[in-house]
Parts: sequence; C-alpha cells; structure tokens
Amino acid sequence: MRLISAEILKLRRRRGLMIWTGLMTVGSVVIAYSVLLALHLAAPHNHGPAGGLNNLQHMMWLLANLGGVAAILLGTTAGAQDVSAGVFRDLVVTGRSRKTLFRVRFPGALAVYLPMLATGFVLAVAGAYAFAGSSVAPTLHDVVHYGIAIGSLAVVTLALGVGLGTIIPPRIATGVLVGWGAILAPLLIGISNLGGARKGIDVAAAMHFAPDLGKGGTIAMSAGTAVIVLAIWTVIALRVGEFWTRRVDA
Repeated sequence: MRLISAEILKLRRRRGLMIWTGLMTVGSVVIAYSVLLALHLAAPHNHGPAGGLNNLQHMMWLLANLGGVAAILLGTTAGAQDVSAGVFRDLVVTGRSRKTLFRVRFPGALAVYLPMLATGFVLAVAGAYAFAGSSVAPTLHDVVHYGIAIGSLAVVTLALGVGLGTIIPPRIATGVLVGWGAILAPLLIGISNLGGARKGIDVAAAMHFAPDLGKGGTIAMSAGTAVIVLAIWTVIALRVGEFWTRRVDA
C-alpha cells in the first residue's frame, strides 16, 4: 500500500497533468452544459433543453473521447515517470523487486483517474435529469450501460498507457494510443470484410455496452465476449509492461 500511495502522490504532484486530466473529464462536461444552457436561454425556440437522453448521449461521447485522452496521458506518465525522473535505479538498489515496482503503477494511476472520471460522469447524468425540461429523460438502464461502457474503456485505455509508457517514451506512446483510439480502431470497426475479427478490438468491446456511442459502428457480440476481450487487452498490456520492466537496464 505504501508504494501505491507513493505512485498516487507522484502523479498528483504533476500539476499540469492533473489540470489537463480534470479539464478533459470534469471540465469538458461543465463547459458543454454551460454552452447548451446558454444557447437554450438565448434562443429557446431554436435550441432545446440542455439535458435529456439525447444530450446525455453527446456527453457520454465526449467523456469516451476526451476522457480516453486523459487516461492515455495519465497512464503513459505513470508507466514512465520513474525512469524519466532518474529514480528507477535507486528504487531497484533498495531491494524492491522490479515486478513490484511495475505492479503498483496501474493501481496508482487508477486511484487518481477514476474519481475524476466518476465526477464527470455523475455531473453528466445529473445534468441530463436536471435540465431535461420537455425532453425525454434517460432511464436507469441507459445510465448503467453508459457507466459500464465509459468505465471499461477507460480502464483498458489506462492499462494500455501504463504498459506502452513503460516501453517507449511517453510522448510517442501517447501519440500511438491516441491514433489507435481515435483513428485506427474506428476505421477497422467500419471494415465489414473483417467480419468477426472486429470483436477483438477493445473499443468495439467497450462500446458494446452502449451501442449508440459508436454512432452506428458497433459490432454485435455477447456481453461475455466483450468482457473477455477487454480483460485480454488489459492483461496483455500490463504483462508486456511488467516483462519489459523486469529486463530493462536500471
């Protein structure tokens, strides 16, 4: 627990990282609702209520994308910060195993990231009900499934960030993962010739729980298959990162 607490503290001390993570999770929802409310108040006949199911879908899409970028930034930083700060050798010399030093990175990053994502999600749901007006309000079923989709995608993305950030420089790892999540994965999901192979894509598996977030690009699969795919991505990312940490020069 001490090592995990130390990881949390190291991440929280990076003020720039914390500010950007907060802006892309909590801040994005607050700004979006502020704009929608202003438009509705200024021209209620042209712009409907700021809440409701339709706007909640937009908020979830916003969290899936900007929240994903925040997870990548936080994950790659957590994976590389010991080496980039020049303290990895000192930690190894103290007798702590490399495996242990790596295994505390993901829980530490998760403990920092999830409260911010959860706050953004709660604000998005609360706004959908509070500002619904005459619009159709989301059901409990909608909220639960959005939560599963956003949460599962965030956890996998964070694990990928930690694993890849351990192997290559954080900036390169960030670019690779942003390109995968924003460009390559949606492109592969849209190629029908790939058939069932598309079920193995992490984004497709996460979006299975909230099909409308995929904007028509979701892949039919069972919930069990989606969970297995997400678990495989997470385990492989962390195993590869641990393998590299155990063999890299201190």
